[in-house]
Amino acid sequence: MSQPPSYIRYFCLALLVGAGAGFARAADIQNLLQTSPFAPAAGVTASGQNAASLEFRGVFADQGEYFFSLYDTATRRGVWVGLNEPGNPFLVRSYDPANESLTAEYQGRTLQLTLKMAKILVSAAPPLPPVPNASGAATVQPAPPPAGTPEAQIVEEIRRRRALRQQSAAGSASPAQPVPGTPTPPKQQP
Repeated sequence: MSQPPSYIRYFCLALLVGAGAGFARAADIQNLLQTSPFAPAAGVTASGQNAASLEFRGVFADQGEYFFSLYDTATRRGVWVGLNEPGNPFLVRSYDPANESLTAEYQGRTLQLTLKMAKILVSAAPPLPPVPNASGAATVQPAPPPAGTPEAQIVEEIRRRRALRQQSAAGSASPAQPVPGTPTPPKQQP
């Protein structure tokens, strides 16, 4: 029996290697799906410190059942979960409402987490510019409401009534001047 030509031997060898690599590729793809080469190692944060990256950020109760907001700082992902709810990388085992703490299993470890307090930043509103009043003293006035709104109509009515009061206070010392924005009565013919 004679040997097949060398190109046929190389072709058959390539087929055998390719078929074996196909089985190996399926396992490699499954491994890549479970552990990304770009993610930090398990239990290690992006800064390289071996610390728990899970934070307990909120809790609420609905019909006697508690729900918890847990935030993973490594993945920057937060979810609301129930007590012993599967399907997440962590599992909340118990909750102590008196201490606002919970026990969770995360990456093979049992963690005791307390409710993280929110940082509230208070900033003062910018001061309003002083506006001189009739006596010359500076007073602060709010910005007028937008025209056409009910608030603007109320402000205009207050101004009209104030002008009427000031006019009546002046009395008969001067002839009556029409108030801006009010209709004037028709003049009678002799």
